[in-house]
Amino acid sequence: MGNEVVYCSCSILLLLLLVKVGGEVSSNNGVSMEQGQVIPWIKAYSLIKDLDVGNTWPFYFSPIQDPTSLEFFPEDQIRDIPFSSEALPQLLRFFSFSPDSRQAMAMKQTLEFCESEPVVGEVSLCATSFESLLDFARHVFGSDRVTILRSPLLSDSTPLVQNYTVLESKEIWTGKMIPCHYQPYPYAVYHCHFELVSGNKAFIVSLRGENGDTVTPVFICHVNTSSWDANYVGLRALGRKPGESELCHLLPAKDQLLLPK
Repeated sequence: MGNEVVYCSCSILLLLLLVKVGGEVSSNNGVSMEQGQVIPWIKAYSLIKDLDVGNTWPFYFSPIQDPTSLEFFPEDQIRDIPFSSEALPQLLRFFSFSPDSRQAMAMKQTLEFCESEPVVGEVSLCATSFESLLDFARHVFGSDRVTILRSPLLSDSTPLVQNYTVLESKEIWTGKMIPCHYQPYPYAVYHCHFELVSGNKAFIVSLRGENGDTVTPVFICHVNTSSWDANYVGLRALGRKPGESELCHLLPAKDQLLLPK
């Protein structure tokens, strides 16, 4: 393709791509950098026992101002747009972003993250289209039958932070799963990763907030943390060392969980 961006002839696509790209950058465990900081009074991480009925704890749900930004563009509309750090200068010109803008920084971080080596014991992919996401799932699961789960969006009346009480907790899956985490970029990009040795669990948890609203998010519990970095924010938040316990976290509404049917 050379060093120049192949410009898409669809002007509507370009207008749709000129959206806000800045904001928090998701890590590969589904908790954003903003959420990933240890805030003592907010329970961003938990153990399986914390999901038991009757438990109450404060939780933060990140807002989503534009749900349509989470949707993939058709593959044929982005196929000729390069996705690499090497092409970043041309990409910034294509999307009309200043090199020192927040959007440029977010794009740079996403591209570098997607080009980095997977965590030891994992395989990963940054999916830029629904087709590439499904191809990755088929390769991992060995099947064309894939279920996609998401946590629901909050209503506008629901506070971002409040105490929630567990009304019901149901384990829905144990085994192979692929969390896919939304990354800030001019179009939808998801970092999908699969742990090669995994007995991970997924739960649907019904929570009732102090204001009476209920929400039923998906929780992922990583059962084997023995190979994790001892400085990982989730382990520090729980006061655990690698391998001492499982680690659970909510799947943000902007993310997806892929399971075999």
